[in-house]
Amino acid sequence: MALFTRAGDGTQPAPAVEPEPAVPATFPDAPAAGPSGRRTLDAHREFLLRHVHSEAPLGIALLDAAGLAICETIVADLDLPTFTSATVDGWALRASNLVGASPHLPVILPVVDEIGPGPYRGAPLPKGTAVRVAAGAPVPEGADAVVALGEGLAVGEEVQFTSEAAFGQNLRPAGSQIADGTPLVTSGTVLTPRVLGLIAEVGHDKVLARPRPRVVVLTADATLVEPGLPLTRLDQTYDACTTMLAAAARADGAQVFAAGIVAAEPKSLATTISEQLVRADLLLLVAADDDLEAVFGAQDVLDVAEVDGFAGRMLFALVGAERSPVLVLPPGAVAAQLAYVCFGRPLVQRLAGADRPPLAEEPVELAVTVATDPVLTRLVLARREGDEARPLDAVGAGTVELAAANAVLVVPPGAGPLPAHVAVSCRSLD
Repeated sequence: MALFTRAGDGTQPAPAVEPEPAVPATFPDAPAAGPSGRRTLDAHREFLLRHVHSEAPLGIALLDAAGLAICETIVADLDLPTFTSATVDGWALRASNLVGASPHLPVILPVVDEIGPGPYRGAPLPKGTAVRVAAGAPVPEGADAVVALGEGLAVGEEVQFTSEAAFGQNLRPAGSQIADGTPLVTSGTVLTPRVLGLIAEVGHDKVLARPRPRVVVLTADATLVEPGLPLTRLDQTYDACTTMLAAAARADGAQVFAAGIVAAEPKSLATTISEQLVRADLLLLVAADDDLEAVFGAQDVLDVAEVDGFAGRMLFALVGAERSPVLVLPPGAVAAQLAYVCFGRPLVQRLAGADRPPLAEEPVELAVTVATDPVLTRLVLARREGDEARPLDAVGAGTVELAAANAVLVVPPGAGPLPAHVAVSCRSLD
């Protein structure tokens, strides 16, 4: 076929052919639907966790490591205290030199030096001599006891003793707090300020730890407005999800970047996601699932599933050559927060190094009757106090009810309502 047509030969150029959109791959290990026809909460969470891995440990400066879990065992490579010191003002000597000393048979030793508090330790102690030392002062090498100042009688350049001395008396030995080679901090320990102080005291300026997961939070919704800006249309509301999810991820130990509201159009959203993933180990996208498949391309892997307890579909993708995880949360403050608690929080904890992220789930007793769905699990906001929980199941529950709640009840399907005082599973929102 000719690449170009000649003028006037009547040949029409071939019509342009629109390329077919690239279709993302699917996960071969995606779990099947449960008895309700939807994927169970536990199956979906375990599936997500299989595809998110902990960050590699790095050498991190002590101040930057506060709150992280250490990935090594710290062993002391020095003694604390680093020198043996006197605990009282007195006479440093060898205890063996006072064997047999008594009022009837005093022992007299020459005083060869005087050591005050400070770095001066003096020369090694000659046999059969004594050194006057101040409390806290280092004792000379060879001294193994300190006799209190009033228990020796100074006569010129000599001191007289009328009683024996015990080995090690009135001494604070080197290594009595921490000995060289002692394990101080074991792998997995959370680096509190006190633990960091201990590590600093033995001379370390860095520790091996997993960095805080970087989490980007963005929302795709044309009807939302960032707080602080005016509402200009009746269909507009302020964006609560970005602030709420960013704060939740930060409380869970992540380094958070709140990207705010972005365009919901697929091409624009795909570009935004690509730009944000440069600084993200996990991207949380709050968006309706309409046309979201078009955001992902042939190099991505996409899972779309209906999950028990949630309306609509749940999307999860590994994006780009680096397979960066993107978790799509449903729109609306309550749905987005519940999805984060069930799925987003475990992913953040996995990135931070938790082998089996805690679910903070335990049974509680219902304070009142709760309605059930005949087929599906219900996630019900509640206020928990001790071992009892009171549902906050208002129609159209939003940020007001969410702010009042501190837990979510996992109410299984049933033929009728659950009566008060029945035990149900409860997960903490905090």
